[in-house]
Amino acid sequence: MRVPDKLANSVRARWSDRADAWLTSIGPELDELTRQHSATPQRVLPARYAFVVSATSPHGPLIFRASPDPAALDQATVAEALGRLDVGPKIHLTSSTDTGSWTVMEQVVPGTPLADADPATLDIEALARPLRAMAGQPAPSPDLPLITDWLRDRLTDDNLTELPVGEQVAPKTERAHALELLNELAADMRPSLCHGDASPWNVLAGPHGQWKLIDPRGMQGEPEYDAAVIAYKFERLLSRPGVGSRMVKHSDLDRERVSRWEAIACAGRV
Repeated sequence: MRVPDKLANSVRARWSDRADAWLTSIGPELDELTRQHSATPQRVLPARYAFVVSATSPHGPLIFRASPDPAALDQATVAEALGRLDVGPKIHLTSSTDTGSWTVMEQVVPGTPLADADPATLDIEALARPLRAMAGQPAPSPDLPLITDWLRDRLTDDNLTELPVGEQVAPKTERAHALELLNELAADMRPSLCHGDASPWNVLAGPHGQWKLIDPRGMQGEPEYDAAVIAYKFERLLSRPGVGSRMVKHSDLDRERVSRWEAIACAGRV
């Protein structure tokens, strides 16, 4: 189970002070974890900043995920909450090491990303189910950072480098308007359960027509933000206006707030 060169380079670029120690530790730690779970590694899955391995086990297919991210435990806290709601994979283990952290979870099957879904057969009501389930759920920890602070940092950064492929920093006028919207939303937001990175690649097809959310950002916010991100990114991916608004309608969330979050997500180039 070799670490892909692209992943190693990405990790070194982002966490240069801890990357090499983390990369060296992955092999023996994976061996020990798979032994504990009687699992047999199958293949390395694509990921930008984490080492992700699928495996078979007597208890069903598993995912072993290693991350050097200092915020990985916050991400695991949100992932566990999503798993308890059955809108994310069940988490079997979260552990810290000297160089990072590991998460062992059930594998979502078939696992087709929303980005690769056939829009002609897409069940919009099923897609909205995770958002409905998250509505009104408290944040799994009051110590989680706020999504509003993360977004504010992006909107005020004239030299933002972490951008989607092909994107550039939004014009100052667009970001200034988004900051006004963000301040309005933050004023009466009740921090609650929020995925924080609900891109079409982090929404996977599960069994029985369900959709599962993976790789949360590890923050508290509100599900209206997640609905906005899915709608914004999915409509751009499909070039089919209206799909996102139909999903929001089925989610039973505040559509006006979703609309404002969508403008913020666009300006923040999330």
